[in-house]
Amino acid sequence: MGRIARSWQLMKQSWKVLMMDKELMVLPLLSGLCILLIMASFAAPVFVKGTEWAEGLPEWSWYAATFAFYVIAYTITFFFQAAVIAGASERMSGGDPTLGSALGAALKRLPALFLWGIVAATVGMIIRAISERSEVVGRIVMAIVGAAWSLATFFMVPVLVMEREPLGKSFKRSWGIFKETWGETVVGAGGLGIAGFLLSLPIMLLAGWLISTGMVWPGIIIGVLGLATVSVIFSALQGVYVAAVYRFATADQVPGGFDAGALREAFRPKG
Repeated sequence: MGRIARSWQLMKQSWKVLMMDKELMVLPLLSGLCILLIMASFAAPVFVKGTEWAEGLPEWSWYAATFAFYVIAYTITFFFQAAVIAGASERMSGGDPTLGSALGAALKRLPALFLWGIVAATVGMIIRAISERSEVVGRIVMAIVGAAWSLATFFMVPVLVMEREPLGKSFKRSWGIFKETWGETVVGAGGLGIAGFLLSLPIMLLAGWLISTGMVWPGIIIGVLGLATVSVIFSALQGVYVAAVYRFATADQVPGGFDAGALREAFRPKG
């Protein structure tokens, strides 16, 4: 219970930091819009699959297209995550970040983020392929494997942005930080997810009620805009939270806007 209380306190402090730089919430919005555009560009092959024109295409071409989509989507996600984390870190260091400075910091690490996108896409496709070919128990096992992978790479983006190490060393570093901070990492990430769901629930209920009463378009508009707003806010909030945990766990420095006591009770950094 003490760990949950501390993580909740850290999340509230992350919110206060985010409110100092509300423009950082634009970054998850841009990420979502970019991914939607990529999805639209990849949708055409889906519609032609099964047609006479597509019958001559080899099966591997569809896997190649899926893999390409995964790589691009992951890279876009990591890029804008990196920008949020860079902006939050600048604020915690006493600076005054802008969208330009945050995007500029992420852009400098784009090659590394792209390589990480390839790795993440490969792992994601392997887990998905095994899960689809497995029975119920196998799918549960692969879900656990996927969750473990997500946690082990939780700090991968801040490490890539802040430490500028090769991919292999960055992965080891991310895993090492997770082992030090696994309690606040799991509880904090889970807490953000639960809070996001609780805020999304009334939006989904309202949208569903409107649709069921015949007001289809108002229900759709409220549902889409409401859920998108919640997603943008919590994506930015997670970036701030990750940046704060990373900074304290790696350098024993209390980030600006955070309570020193809560952080020191939560972690025992190893330098």
